[in-house]
Amino acid sequence: MGLVTAAIPFFLLAVLIELTLDRWRGWGLYRLNDAIGSLGAGILSRILGLVKVGILMLLYIPLYQWLEPTYQSLGINWSLDNPWHLVLAVIAYDFCYYWKHRICHEINIFWAEHLVHHQSEDYNLTTALRQSSDLLPLGWIFYLPLLLVGMPPEVLITAGAIDLIYQFWVHTQKFPKVRWMEWILVTPSNHRVHHAQNKVYVDRNYGGILIIWDRLFGTYQEELEDQPCIYGVRKPLNTFDPLAANLQHFKRMWLDAVYTQSWKEKFTLWFRATGYRPADAEAVMPVPSGDLDNFQRFDPQISRGLRGYALAQHVIYSVATLLLLQFSTELGYGLTALMVLMLVIGLVINGRILDGEPRTRRWELARLALLGATTPLFPAVIWAQVAGYCLVSGTAWWVLVFTHKDDTVTSVSH
Repeated sequence: MGLVTAAIPFFLLAVLIELTLDRWRGWGLYRLNDAIGSLGAGILSRILGLVKVGILMLLYIPLYQWLEPTYQSLGINWSLDNPWHLVLAVIAYDFCYYWKHRICHEINIFWAEHLVHHQSEDYNLTTALRQSSDLLPLGWIFYLPLLLVGMPPEVLITAGAIDLIYQFWVHTQKFPKVRWMEWILVTPSNHRVHHAQNKVYVDRNYGGILIIWDRLFGTYQEELEDQPCIYGVRKPLNTFDPLAANLQHFKRMWLDAVYTQSWKEKFTLWFRATGYRPADAEAVMPVPSGDLDNFQRFDPQISRGLRGYALAQHVIYSVATLLLLQFSTELGYGLTALMVLMLVIGLVINGRILDGEPRTRRWELARLALLGATTPLFPAVIWAQVAGYCLVSGTAWWVLVFTHKDDTVTSVSH
């Protein structure tokens, strides 16, 4: 089990603590739909990782093995047992992360992958878990330079995990600005700036652990008392469906490539500055940015019963994900892929329930029927649990949606 997977229960515990304090003190930092949307994106990222090939390691390991005799001749010998080696590895990784993160904000196709992390219009610890699924993995390019210093794959993986785990705690609004920390480390204050869509804050503070990279390369911006952060992205997602979240910018670029008449634009728009659109495509299909002077968060209203149902489903998906992450190696690729598919379908429909999508009336019943039909393919030890889950969920959904007129899903204009 990797460090990040091992840390997930502690992440969830911290979320529960912040949520409890939020409700107790009335901070208003959490909305159920946004929190589930963010956590759903995090689940999608982790489970898709079980069925995808890790391109970085696929390339990095053979290249390292090819260069290993050279490292040995130069006396380069990294060790996880040496704490100073680990410190240096984290610093080197964080430097590469800075440039990866910065390019993700500056070039269209890289932004398409990173965008997911910025879509939440709230800012709390669930935002930290809102991760891209890397449907088109490109970030690995930025870590290949670590071969130049002979960093072994296991050291790279550990440094990357530490860098990612550190970033969890900075996604909170309730940690005050601490002056000395702002000069050296990424903190909640300067990372709030990074997630804000205010003009003064956009594309600033890219560091993972160290903010010194931003100070060195001119991308640092302090959080200003007279400029409260407005979270989210300029072209809002307006859905809590985690798959749609991952496809949002890819879809927009693809449509631009279809609508533009210029063949040059069709091939180059993917690598232009973030937000660039061919003029003719924009004229045919305008996508206005949000009005920050009259900013309204996407917050469709659905019945209390449906909110409770969506929360219960999310809890079940979370438990299933933790179990799948733990036992996937024993299940084999085919069965793991089937379980991942069932979870993906569930996450998508659950997000659409929170959107107030009317079609979920039928979709959710179809999902439960499909899950019931595929149950014999699962390990026999969980047949009874899956069958019971389908029966209870189906009954609850039928009662909520088809027998109580006040509890039907209402349409929401996006």
